[in-house]
Amino acid sequence: MLLKIQQSVLLVVFLSLMHSLSAQSEWDPAMIEKANTAQDTRFLKNNEKLVIFYTNLARINGKLFADTYLKRYMDSTGMKPTPYTRSLIKDLRNIQNLLMLNPEPDLYDIAHDHAIQSGKSGRKGHQGFKKRFRDLNTIYSSYGENCYYGRDNPLSIVIQLLIDEGVTDLGHRVNMLDPRFNSIGVSIMPHKIYGYNCVMEFGSNLRLDRK
Repeated sequence: MLLKIQQSVLLVVFLSLMHSLSAQSEWDPAMIEKANTAQDTRFLKNNEKLVIFYTNLARINGKLFADTYLKRYMDSTGMKPTPYTRSLIKDLRNIQNLLMLNPEPDLYDIAHDHAIQSGKSGRKGHQGFKKRFRDLNTIYSSYGENCYYGRDNPLSIVIQLLIDEGVTDLGHRVNMLDPRFNSIGVSIMPHKIYGYNCVMEFGSNLRLDRK
């Protein structure tokens, strides 16, 4: 049984990798490079870097993201269209050349602490959100937070938060596509009830040039 489970996990990882490489082949290498803002960041794990990478791809060319990553994800998982997926595709078609999200240590620290505490306690939600950003008001003119619970697969995390199924105000999607934000921190940690939780902290950093 253990061998079968391990083989299934390896198959999922392999298919996910092939899916990602196939989708990337349709992107201009310059866009891939631009979106990969976290590639040399030492304080992030690889799956956390990929969450930033996929989010940046959606911000740099929403239509192409919808036509490649989103479409192939839905096809490979058998996901049926819903009003939320349709509205996401519509929104993405209007997204192009937003500011790239750059990883920042202070945002990572906030995300990491919340992910650890949520994982250990089994809680969900944004308890203490304003308090977490209280000391950063002079650095970030605006900020936001996403929390995800489930798998630790970066593409699944990004697409599920963008779809925001059942979230009436689409708050996660709004944060990820907010044109004001230029900074991010991401932490993926174990969660004792849901397997994993991913916390994304967004900010509009006053110290960065808005290119």
